Amino acid sequence: MADTPQLIYLEPDDEITSVVRRVRAAESATVVIVAPGRSRATSSAVALRLLAQVAKEEARSISLVADAPTRAVAGEAGIAAFASVAEATSGAVPDPAGATPRAPIRVVRGVSAAAAAPTGAHPISVRRTGAGDETMPVRLPPQAATGDRGPRAGGRVLMPPWQWLAGLLVVALIIGAALLPGATVSITPVTIAVGPKTSQLQLPIAGNDSAKLRATHPGTATGTQNEEVPATGTVTFANWNIAAAVAVPQGSSVSVGGKIAFVTNERIVVPPATVNGKEIVPSHGDAAVTAVVPGLTGNVDAGAIDTVDNRTIRGYLRGSPSNKNRLVTNDQATSGGAETPHTVIQQSDVDAVVTAITADLAAQLTATLAGHSDRVYASAAGNELPQIDVPAGLVGTQDQATFELTGTLAYDRAYVMAADLRTVATSSLAAPVGTSIRRSSIQIEVGAATVNGTEMTVAVTIRAAAAAAIDESAIRDRVAGKTRADAKAAIADQGKVQIDLWPPWVESLPRIPFRITVLTVDPTAQASSSP
Repeated sequence: MADTPQLIYLEPDDEITSVVRRVRAAESATVVIVAPGRSRATSSAVALRLLAQVAKEEARSISLVADAPTRAVAGEAGIAAFASVAEATSGAVPDPAGATPRAPIRVVRGVSAAAAAPTGAHPISVRRTGAGDETMPVRLPPQAATGDRGPRAGGRVLMPPWQWLAGLLVVALIIGAALLPGATVSITPVTIAVGPKTSQLQLPIAGNDSAKLRATHPGTATGTQNEEVPATGTVTFANWNIAAAVAVPQGSSVSVGGKIAFVTNERIVVPPATVNGKEIVPSHGDAAVTAVVPGLTGNVDAGAIDTVDNRTIRGYLRGSPSNKNRLVTNDQATSGGAETPHTVIQQSDVDAVVTAITADLAAQLTATLAGHSDRVYASAAGNELPQIDVPAGLVGTQDQATFELTGTLAYDRAYVMAADLRTVATSSLAAPVGTSIRRSSIQIEVGAATVNGTEMTVAVTIRAAAAAAIDESAIRDRVAGKTRADAKAAIADQGKVQIDLWPPWVESLPRIPFRITVLTVDPTAQASSSP
C-alpha cells in the first residue's frame, strides 16, 4: 500500500456501510475521512466503533476531519480526530479526548440570578477553557410557574429511570435494525404450460357499427399510339415505246430503288414516243402518288423515285429490252409524311387504380375497427365488397394523361366487448392441482366470429402459464443462517432463486426471520440474472 494519506470525502447521506467499503478499497495504509457538518455515517458512536474495528482488521491508520461534536464522538470510539485536513495530514497528535474540550455551561436560576437579568429571562454563565478562561451570560426563557415537573436536582427536572431505559431501548432497536445483516430472497417459480385450448365462446352482441367508407385515387395513362400520315407527291412516267401508248392503272407501284414504295392515285395513259431522225423522243405523263407506309419515311428528295415496280408496265414503257433509260422520276420532293404520338389509357392503368382503391378502403376499415380496441368484431360478411365505378369507354381513350376513379365500401359489423370475451375465455382455463394461473401470462388468439341472432360465436385459442404458490414462512425457515450457495440449493426446487445480502460483505443469511424478505417474481416477466 502507498504511504501517502488517501482522502475520502463523505456526503451528508452516506451510510457507514458505504464508508467501510471505501476504506477497504483504499490504496493507502493511511486514510483520512473528511465529513461534512453532520454526516449520517459519523453521527453514531456505534458506527464509528465499527469503522475503528474495520481499520484494525485491515491494518490501516484512520483519521477523521469533522466538527467539534463529531470529533468528541470519534475520540470516544478510538479514532483520531482533527479540525482540518492540514492537521490530519501533517502528523499532528490530537488531544486525548479527540477534540477540543467542550466548555462547561453553568445555569444559574433563582432570585439573585433573576435580579441580575432582565425580566422574563434567566441568565446562563458559560465558562470557556483553553487559552484563557472566559465566562459569558446566556439568557433562557423563564420556567413555567404552574404544574409539577417532577423531582428536581439543582434546578433541573429529573427524568424517571424507566423513561431513560425505554429511550435507550428504542435507540438500541433502531441501531440494531440498521446494522443487523439482512437478505432478500427472490424466487421465480417453476411454471407449467396450460393449453393451447381452442373453444367456441357464445357472448351476447353488445352493439353494431356501420358506415360507408370512400376513397378516390388518380391514374396515369401509360399507353402510347402514333398517328401516322403518308407522304404525297407527283411522279412523271416516260414512255419510250414508239409503237403504242402505255396505260398506267391507278394503284400502280413505284419506289425508291424497290424499298420506299408509292402508289398512283389515278389512272393515266402515256402517249407513244416519237422519232426525231434516228433518235427516239419519249413522251411523258404525270400521276399523283401516295406513300404506301405512312410516316416520315415517305418524305423523299426530288429525283429519289426511280423504279416502276410492275414488270409489265415497265416492259411497255421501255419499248425495247435493251433500253436502259429511266422510266419514272419525281421532279419535286414528296412531303406530308408525319407521325403524331397520342397517350392512351390502357386496361392495366385502370386495374392499378382499382387495386389501390380496394387496398385503401380495406386499410380504412381495419383502422376504423382497430380504433375500438375494447371490442371484438364479427368477421366480414359476403356482401362487404368495394364498389368502384369505371366509366364506359375509359380504356382506349387518347390524349388524356390522367384520370380519376372513386370507390366506396359499406360495412355493418356486430361486436362484443373484449373484456367480456377475456373473462369468459379465462374462466374456461383450469390450472393443475396445487398451482394457479398467472393472469399476466394469459394469451388469447381470436379467430372467426359469426352472428347467430342476438349472440356472437367467437373462436378463441387460449394459452397461459401456471405456477405453484410460494410459502414465504417455510422459505425463511429453510434458508435462515445458511450461506448464499447453500440457501439457493435448499430452495432450488421452488424455481429460479436470486439472493441479495446486506451488507455486501456478509457471507450468510440472517438467523432472525424478520431480516429475511421473500419476494415472488412473476415468471412471465423478464428474468434478472442471479448473482
